Amino acid sequence: MRKTSERVLFLLGSPKDPDRSNAARLGGLVVDGLEDCGWESEFVHLHRAVSSEEGTAALLRAVGRSDVMLFSAPLSVDSLPAPAIRALELIAARPRPADGRRPPRFVSIVHCGFLEPSQNDTCQRILSRFADQAGLEWVAGVSLGAGGRITKRIRQAFELLVDAIDLELLVPDTVDRLTRKPVMPRWLYIWGGNAMWKRWAERNGVKERLKERPYLR
Repeated sequence: MRKTSERVLFLLGSPKDPDRSNAARLGGLVVDGLEDCGWESEFVHLHRAVSSEEGTAALLRAVGRSDVMLFSAPLSVDSLPAPAIRALELIAARPRPADGRRPPRFVSIVHCGFLEPSQNDTCQRILSRFADQAGLEWVAGVSLGAGGRITKRIRQAFELLVDAIDLELLVPDTVDRLTRKPVMPRWLYIWGGNAMWKRWAERNGVKERLKERPYLR
C-alpha cells in the first residue's frame, strides 16, 4: 500500500548559493517532479550545515525523516567539494534507528565541467560505496557533463528518474543513455571554452598573456 507522506531530502553539495548552482537546478528537477506526485520535500545546503554543530544536528535529523535522499553536487578536480564529503562522513557515522524502519533510498546526481559524463564514474562508485556503509538503499547515480547543462533530452531523462523513484521501480537504462550522450559536439564545446577563457582574460586585463609559458624550459 502506498504511503501518503513520502519525503525527499535534497542534499546540495555545491559551494555556490542555490540560486546560482547548476547542481541545485538539476536536483530541483527531481524534487519538483516528486512534489507534483504528492511528495513532501526538505532542503539542506551541506556547506552551511557542516559549519556549525546546530547545522550538523539538523542535517542528521532530516536524514532520519527522509524516505529518499537526493544528493546533487559538482565534480571539481576529480573530487567532491570538501564540505560535502564531510557531510557524507557524518551521515555514514550517524546512529542507526533500531525500530526496523526501512532505510532511506539514495540517489546521486554528479556533474562535471568536462564534456564526457564518464568523468564522474569513479565518484559515482565512491558514492555507491558510501550508501552501503551508511546503511542506505542505493537507487541510481546520474552523471552529466558540460557543467550540468539542462537540455530537452536531460529533462526527459529526469522525468523517467522521477517516475522510477515515485513508483519504486528500477531506474530504466534509458536514463543512463539519455544523460551519457554529450549535449553538444566536441568542437563546439572546445570553441565555447576558448571563448570563455578569452572573455575572462580580457575582463582581468591579461588577454595578451594567454599564450605565455612561464614554466617552459
